Amino acid sequence: MILAAPIAIGIPAAFLFLIYTLDLYASRTFRLVALCFGWGAVGAFGLAYVVNSYVGSPLLARWFADPYLGLTVGFAPVVEEIAKALILIYVARQPEFTYFVDGAIYGFATGIGFSIAENFLYLSANPGGGIALALARAFSTCLMHGAAAGMVGAAVGRFRFHRGSGRVAAQVGGWGAAVLIHALFNGTVYTGSLGGAGALLVPVAIGVVGVGILVLFVFLGLQEERRWLAETLDRKVGVTAAEVRAAQALDGLEEVLQPIADRFPRKAQEVEQLVLLQAQIGIKRKVLQRTEDPRLREQLEQSIAEMREEMERLRRGVGLYVMSYLRAVFPEGAMDIWSRMEQLIPPSEGWVRTFERPFEGTPSGRDIFASVRNRRDTEDAERSPPT
Repeated sequence: MILAAPIAIGIPAAFLFLIYTLDLYASRTFRLVALCFGWGAVGAFGLAYVVNSYVGSPLLARWFADPYLGLTVGFAPVVEEIAKALILIYVARQPEFTYFVDGAIYGFATGIGFSIAENFLYLSANPGGGIALALARAFSTCLMHGAAAGMVGAAVGRFRFHRGSGRVAAQVGGWGAAVLIHALFNGTVYTGSLGGAGALLVPVAIGVVGVGILVLFVFLGLQEERRWLAETLDRKVGVTAAEVRAAQALDGLEEVLQPIADRFPRKAQEVEQLVLLQAQIGIKRKVLQRTEDPRLREQLEQSIAEMREEMERLRRGVGLYVMSYLRAVFPEGAMDIWSRMEQLIPPSEGWVRTFERPFEGTPSGRDIFASVRNRRDTEDAERSPPT
């Protein structure tokens, strides 16, 4: 147990951190992610345990010849996905919940919290399994719980910001997909239908595929958020068209803005913070347009006003000369941002370098110019004669 406990916690937490960093515009908050994680580990797990043990098991024992099969494949997936999703009712009404990208991350955090608590339940019941059991669950059960809850979270985001019949279909479809994946996983694992290597590989594959689908949802959401920026950032909020294009290219700034890093290294961090803040303002303005709740609209308006003040402070800190340089890199007028990026990135590195590690660190905390400065220092050292 001493060796298995860090595995049971650490590997699922590492997957949560990975999904957490996928949010390019950092609209989710650590506070709400931690809240969802805590609910999954304590509230959702405790509620599901009570319902499964003291409601589901006695009822199914009367109705089914194999009550264990009915519990694991039919009853438990429904109960557990409902329990995990309850926190999203609260989170979805917070101004930090901006789109289904955030819903996917908050849902994934809930599922990972639930899976870690469940890990310790199974480890305590099977102490002889130890490290092997912890490893097997970390790469299968934990991913399944996180992916299923993340799908429900993404569906909640679609339900909140879309009107018409499609929003109901998205909610039902997301929750139904989560239950289906959960039931398929339980049926594969607990019925013993597979033997040999398949008993381990198939559950792992289900978990990995589920996370892959969730990552795809995040990518699609980020693409739509990029389009939002062109609609919501304008001179009315003090953002130029050039700065909009910089915000849309946030994931490629390390390469695209290399000239600024070379000429103004001390201003680099402020430039990144400014561009990220402008992107967040644009996203919140879009949410404001789609929100009818008076309380939430008031919170969003206040948040946008505070962010605009911070934007002006950062812009003054960056200085007129650097801002002019930024606008020269992303000039006014119609322009395809991705074509511009392709022109500015050195041909020897091209698109491979841009996308081979697009999620390295959190956008709000990383220094996107660090590798540029390191590379420049290395080149200077190579040119210097040996002493």
